[in-house]
Amino acid sequence: MRSNWQNKIIQFMRGRYGVFDPLNKRLLILTAVLIIFNVFITIPFVNLLPLLLLVIVYYRFFSKRIYVRSNENQRYLRWENKIKNFFRLRKEAFQNRKTYTYFHCPECKKALRAPKGRGKIKITCSQCRHQFTKKV
Repeated sequence: MRSNWQNKIIQFMRGRYGVFDPLNKRLLILTAVLIIFNVFITIPFVNLLPLLLLVIVYYRFFSKRIYVRSNENQRYLRWENKIKNFFRLRKEAFQNRKTYTYFHCPECKKALRAPKGRGKIKITCSQCRHQFTKKV
């Protein structure tokens, strides 16, 4: 059986976002890093930044606009995936630099690769089916 204060908290949180999503996690980690940074180096602007980030986290957590907060998180995840894919592709290209040549399709900009040393070859993009020639 729940006590009176537990029922009040449940009633207060009903209809609120209340999700500790990846965006909130990253904001809290950034807040902690800035607080630790602020202990060693004091800069006036950096003093207020962790407090501002914490207010944003609480605002998102207690917001009743669930759809808007969910969309913010989805936009953040798309942005984060673009950055991760950029660095993943660079790492892969560096590891295979002796055997493959990497380039982009001129139409859709999809990253493609071809074996080195084949000379002039005709390439078909796997995404948009555009054909072009490239010397590899």
